[in-house]
Amino acid sequence: MTRALVLGRRRRGRMIGPVVQQTRRTLEAAGWSVETALVDRKRELRRHAKRAVGSRVDMVVAVGGDGAVQQVVRILAGTQVALAIVPLGTGNLLAGNLGIAGDAEAATNVAIGGVERRIDVGRATIAGQRTTFAVACGIGFDAEVMDATPKSRKLRWGKLAYLAAAVRKRGEVRNVSHEITLDGVTSTMEATQIFVANFGQTGLGLEPRLTIEPDDGALDVIVVSASGPLPGLLAGWEAIRQRRHGKSVEGHVFRARARKIRIVATPERLVETDGSVVGTTPVKVSVRPAALTVIVPGPRRSQSPR
Repeated sequence: MTRALVLGRRRRGRMIGPVVQQTRRTLEAAGWSVETALVDRKRELRRHAKRAVGSRVDMVVAVGGDGAVQQVVRILAGTQVALAIVPLGTGNLLAGNLGIAGDAEAATNVAIGGVERRIDVGRATIAGQRTTFAVACGIGFDAEVMDATPKSRKLRWGKLAYLAAAVRKRGEVRNVSHEITLDGVTSTMEATQIFVANFGQTGLGLEPRLTIEPDDGALDVIVVSASGPLPGLLAGWEAIRQRRHGKSVEGHVFRARARKIRIVATPERLVETDGSVVGTTPVKVSVRPAALTVIVPGPRRSQSPR
């Protein structure tokens, strides 16, 4: 017998509650001992996850979108408790990068029959406040788009809501001066967008040719320089096609890997982690190697307790 907590946060227009209960029934039918919690606030997600760690459950199943998953990741990072995901959000960034389908039944089957994988996580610090992310930290245009996308439109349009916001904000694709410090080495660059990434797949399902590995003990830094919507699109495609670290052939993208990153922008820029805007620059980012256990598709796991 193994023990699990199925955890979700109520969201208007989403079937979080029914999916939490269906996930519980499926796990119990597979021989698991299951507790559930359905909450209203982010801090309650963290509280229940922390209680689950203290009671030594084997797995926490996060039911919901990127925001709910990120709250659980913050608590499980640095522990031996595994994270499983039943994705019900708009972007579902971590689930998508782990190959977990958006279908609730299929995702629950991954929780039961998948394999454990240990991955790195990132830590972003802004004005003394720390937050943990699993996928990426974005500085600049993408954070502005996320900040401009109302929850009501995400619920109604899904990922198209981000595209609509990007179209509305296209006039703000412009370079800003950034001071970027990578493992103690400082450079000044003009950029419209910076990503500090632990995974490579974006919300559109695209991945760069130069692979980003989530278990290599480092974070990938992608600096994109462009002024105007069309140059921005071309530079984004350039970032996808780039094959080597350093400056791209066309000169609009810079790639590097680092364990510690500091970014200062003039003027200040918005910062997001895993789809949630968390503040403005300056921001310090560091990697926590092999900090999180996730359940991913694969051969059936043993159901004996760890």
